[in-house]
Amino acid sequence: MALTTYRIDRDGADRLLFLFHGWSAEQHHLAAYVPLIDPDERFTAICPRAIHDLPEGDGASWYVRTPEGPEASSFHEALATVEQFIESEAAAAGVPLDRCVIGGFSQGGFLSLALVGKTGAPRYGGVWAMCCGQPSIEGLDLDYSTGAGLPALIQVGERDPIISPDQGRIAAKALDEAGWSVRAEGYDMAHSQTIEMMIDARDWLADI
Repeated sequence: MALTTYRIDRDGADRLLFLFHGWSAEQHHLAAYVPLIDPDERFTAICPRAIHDLPEGDGASWYVRTPEGPEASSFHEALATVEQFIESEAAAAGVPLDRCVIGGFSQGGFLSLALVGKTGAPRYGGVWAMCCGQPSIEGLDLDYSTGAGLPALIQVGERDPIISPDQGRIAAKALDEAGWSVRAEGYDMAHSQTIEMMIDARDWLADI
């Protein structure tokens, strides 16, 4: 499936930063922060639009939400789509997957953690997950051990009414126990982003 994509190409960049937005947002949402989080232009940023356009507004959704959580078949469709998308974009750019950082907010964060944790996943360059948690999906087996030693940044909103900060901390603990180099941060915010968290992300990315 071809995805509508917003790119910020940097001449000479030998790393890729994939950013997956949350529910009801679109491809420009996280792209707007790229000049702040990567001021030295070390990464080419690739920001795709989610699969399903929402009937209201101009936003989109990666998978179907239910009161019990993500619909399993829809989540697996999204996961397969973004996995193939990353492989294709990395191959076209001539950048190995271990120089590709995967990041996302809310739905995009759940997908990012699923990408790096699914059984048999390649070693990416790192994972950045905002306002999300460890995905628990029927048919999805997680094994973070293949990413041991890789950097992870988990950011949660301490007043988040949609995804409790405890979910993010559980994900951070799972990564840590699997040997990842984890940085976990909490912020005085709801289900959103702040400049403070982007500054922390900038510092984290600078070390990759």
